[in-house]
Amino acid sequence: MLFKLLQYSLKLLMNRYGAKMKKTLFLLLFFSHLSFAELVSADLICTGVDKAANDKKVMERIQIDGNALTHKVHGNHYLDVTDKTVSMIEMETPDKIGLSIALDRYSGELEIIRGWDNPYHFVGQCEVIRKF
Repeated sequence: MLFKLLQYSLKLLMNRYGAKMKKTLFLLLFFSHLSFAELVSADLICTGVDKAANDKKVMERIQIDGNALTHKVHGNHYLDVTDKTVSMIEMETPDKIGLSIALDRYSGELEIIRGWDNPYHFVGQCEVIRKF
């Protein structure tokens, strides 16, 4: 019953205001999608230790644009984003991991493992320094 009432009301409005209502509805729907289509970008500064270098203190700065991570040393990588984590695993073999990045979205814990010729294992805590 309520559905039929809404249908009837919409027909009355369309007959009365016709073209103006169609244009207004189109513009409203079009611009609302544009406002929700923006990607979230954030710069993170992470402090922690390098487990491969006897717990040496290290700072990491990474930038995340949507689902892409930019790192000064490790380069640009696409991330697998879930509701709890942001992660990436590249060149996984039984004895070595080429590059693995895991970031917890709730606690801010970051782990970076690189295992080619120059092993590196960073474990630390991240803070957002700029979000746009």
